Amino acid sequence: MGSMAVVLAVAVAALLGAGLWVLVRRAIRGSQVTLVPVPASASGDRDHAPVYRSEVRASLTALLIGVSATVLTWQVGIWWPQGYGLPYALAASVGALAGLITYNLHRRTLWDSPPGERTHAELTPRGPASFARQWVFALPLATALTLILGLVLTGLYSSTDENGLHRIYQRRGLSGWGIEDGLVVDVQYNLSSTGPFPGWYYGVPVMISTVLLIIVVYWSLRRIAAAARPTSPGLFHVDTTLRSLRTVFVMATSSAALAFQVAGLLAVTGNVLRVSHLDAVPTADTFATANTVPVEPGHTLALIAILSSLAVAVAAVILLIKALTVVADLWSAERTARASNHGPER
Repeated sequence: MGSMAVVLAVAVAALLGAGLWVLVRRAIRGSQVTLVPVPASASGDRDHAPVYRSEVRASLTALLIGVSATVLTWQVGIWWPQGYGLPYALAASVGALAGLITYNLHRRTLWDSPPGERTHAELTPRGPASFARQWVFALPLATALTLILGLVLTGLYSSTDENGLHRIYQRRGLSGWGIEDGLVVDVQYNLSSTGPFPGWYYGVPVMISTVLLIIVVYWSLRRIAAAARPTSPGLFHVDTTLRSLRTVFVMATSSAALAFQVAGLLAVTGNVLRVSHLDAVPTADTFATANTVPVEPGHTLALIAILSSLAVAVAAVILLIKALTVVADLWSAERTARASNHGPER
């Protein structure tokens, strides 16, 4: 029975991982953008390398602030044991919020236009979803909804600890037995508690931070869409590509943060269910250690959650790497534009 449960858990986790890989791959393919810098000779002898350079600085600063905020929040969990690990649960959201706010507020260099050039208006409306395919936006939204739904479910199944905090999981299980004339008698059952469990104590703050992250992402996309166009129509196509890269960066980083939180939720929930769904087998041998047997379906669900957390964590790493490739593309475009304007670097 135990081997069948493991096989079933591996199969389900593999299917979930395959489905997740299809979604991530499709989202990444839908966000592939190549930035071709405009040389000075083709745009009125103006140097546009500072535009790309400012984008590189904004992206790197956002990543640095985001990672620093995540590490600092994690350290708060070490310094504050009375929080029972709540800062750990919020670390990814805090880092993503700090990074995206920094990304939005970072000062950028505007497109430089020749003096006296006539301004051309663009009549095509621009919105938050104008600079990427729908898959790019569907992935983080689905991840956020999955996280919130999972936290609601774990909150409903959580129980209060000795401090009245909803952070443990309780289940009726075998607690002891008696031995009389070499036979097992008086088998006793009781409620057993296992934690920490992602109940309301952890779930409510994480859900609030997730909603805040969704708001900040929408704000970021609005700012990208509402930014002024360059005055020269010849720069419209490269400006659109630059906005697409910024959109991909925002969606990749936010999706990575949400995926890390989903992976943590699955790992913690799976570990609690695995520990709590093991019952001792009554034995009449007082010198022998009692064997344990898995209690289904909780034990299989625990294995599925643990294995699935690994797949989600891998997807989060891939999305974070995608954000880094955006920075690399911007840096390459800046070097190309600088070389075309000032000659090759020595």
